[in-house]
Amino acid sequence: MILGKRVFAPAVWSVLLTAAAIVLFASLGVWQLERAAYKESLERTFERRLAEDYQRLGKDTDLADIQYRKLRLEGHYDLDHQILLDNQVHEGRAGYHVLTPFHLEDSDRVILVDRGWAAWGERRTPLPRLQAPLESAEVSGIAFVPGEPALKLGDLEISGDWPQVIPYLDIAELRRQYAPDLLPMVLWMAPERPGNYLREWNPVWLPPERSRAYAVQWFLFAGIALFLFVLLNLRKIE
Repeated sequence: MILGKRVFAPAVWSVLLTAAAIVLFASLGVWQLERAAYKESLERTFERRLAEDYQRLGKDTDLADIQYRKLRLEGHYDLDHQILLDNQVHEGRAGYHVLTPFHLEDSDRVILVDRGWAAWGERRTPLPRLQAPLESAEVSGIAFVPGEPALKLGDLEISGDWPQVIPYLDIAELRRQYAPDLLPMVLWMAPERPGNYLREWNPVWLPPERSRAYAVQWFLFAGIALFLFVLLNLRKIE
């Protein structure tokens, strides 16, 4: 193809490489847009259910639709078998979430109550002394059903020392090693309840705007790849 005083004659490998790059970048851009839409749907569900009243968790409660429901539970804490969820960062500081088992009244079922975030000290050993909940017979909060961990740093193993430090939250693995009657969710302790640790719950840790910004970057990379493909394959006619 002749364009003015230049000829456009790309090699086959150049066409294939550029096409692959454009498809890859465009696919990543579309994926980020889908992520943004998914996060927005989570935020809408979260805000809608925050406006609802607290409800009791009965044996006939539909756990398939429990995500972000506000629950009020009665029972007692098990302070001898607490868990520290590691690798939790708040405002650039490394810390952990305190997960305390709560045995439901008149039931064998157990739920992990996330009582909030605390920073690690100057050293990670010895483990910090955990403060007891200010309320012991009742807890209220937001139900959260964790998904499959996106990144598994290390192995989740329950040993004989307490509190346990785990690198990620895997309810199925905890049920196998820790408590067979553990409910397949975590209760984010209500921010308005008295407590010892920082509680700022959010269904998504990166806002949808961040995903859209990443999408623009990927689409820009696709445009740059096309521009360079054309530019580098235009040769001056001798």
